[in-house]
Amino acid sequence: MFLQISEIVKLNFKLEWRKKQSVLAILLYVLTTTYLCFLVFNGSIEKETWNSLYWVVLIFAAIQAAFRSFQNEADRRFLLYFGMVKPQALILGKIIYNFIYLSVIGLFTFLLFLFFMGTEIEDPLAFIVLILLACSGFAAILTFVSGISAKAGDNPALPAILSIPLLFPQVISLSSISIRALTGFSWEINGPIILVLMLLTLVTVLLSYVLFAYLWRD
Repeated sequence: MFLQISEIVKLNFKLEWRKKQSVLAILLYVLTTTYLCFLVFNGSIEKETWNSLYWVVLIFAAIQAAFRSFQNEADRRFLLYFGMVKPQALILGKIIYNFIYLSVIGLFTFLLFLFFMGTEIEDPLAFIVLILLACSGFAAILTFVSGISAKAGDNPALPAILSIPLLFPQVISLSSISIRALTGFSWEINGPIILVLMLLTLVTVLLSYVLFAYLWRD
C-alpha cells in the first residue's frame, strides 16, 4: 500500500505541474487578497485583525485548491483506478499531496502577510507549526469532501457547503491559539489545544480511510 500511496502522490504532482495555471491562479488570489487587505488597513493593523484575516484568506484558498483533488479521477477514471489501487491508498495519497500543497500556500500567505502588513510575531516557530497543523486538518477534511463532490457530479458549490461546517471546530481552536503566537506563546499552556487539533486531524484521517471505501464502490 505504501508504494501505491507514493505513486499517487507523485502522479498528482505530475498532473499539477502540467496545469501550472491552476497553482498560479491560487497564488494570485492570495496575493491580490493580501494586497487588498493592505490597502484597506493602510498597512496599520491590530494583531487580532491580522490573525483573523490570515485564517480567512487561507481557508478560502484551501477550499479552492482542494476542490480539484478528484477532478482528474472523475467519471471513467474512477473505474480505471478501481482495478489498480486500493481506495484507502488513493485517499491517503490525496491527503498527503494536499497537505504538501496547502502547506506551501499557507507559508506563502504567511510571508505575504508579513511583507505587506508586517507585525511583530513573538513566536514565529509556533505560528508556522500551527500553519502546518492546520493544513494537515484542512487537507484531511477537504480531500474527503472533494471525493464526495466528485461522486455527486462534481458540483462546485458542494465542497464549500460541506467543508465550512466541518472546518469550524478547527478554525475556532486555531484562531484562539494562533493569536497567542503573535502576543506571547507558551508550549506548556497551549499544549492541550495543540493535542486536540492533532486528534481532530487524526480522527478525520481515520474516518476518511474507512468511509472512502464505501464511497468508492458507488
